[in-house]
Amino acid sequence: MNIAAYKNLSHQLVIAGVLPFVAGTLLLLAGIRSLPGLGDTENVIASYALVISVFLTGIHWGQHLSRGNMPINLFITSNVIAVLIWISWLILPVFAFLFFVVAVLVIMLIIDRQLFRDSIITRTYVVTRTVITGIVITCLCITALLS
Repeated sequence: MNIAAYKNLSHQLVIAGVLPFVAGTLLLLAGIRSLPGLGDTENVIASYALVISVFLTGIHWGQHLSRGNMPINLFITSNVIAVLIWISWLILPVFAFLFFVVAVLVIMLIIDRQLFRDSIITRTYVVTRTVITGIVITCLCITALLS
């Protein structure tokens, strides 16, 4: 696979990653509170938020691993954030967990913007992350308010 195809695929995967949030939120807005075989719609959205937010911490961990010396110690921040997300999943009610994930997504976006200012990530990546994060945050807030 050439670099252009790889970049296009990664961009498509980022966009595809937002679809479960949008679909779940639309289902809730339509009054669909349970999904056959999956359970409560808000729990499905919350568990996907858990996976995606921890996945994003893994991206930060990988960036630190590949770059070595960085202005932000992403080894520490990514691990602390991942563990906090997991603990919050275990102890918080769904609506509170969703708002916690919103805060985490904002923090990780702030980190990404700093990485962009330090020329560690590209403008395309940070713009895509900003737009997608905005959509996800909107979906999570709606879901939290409906749960």
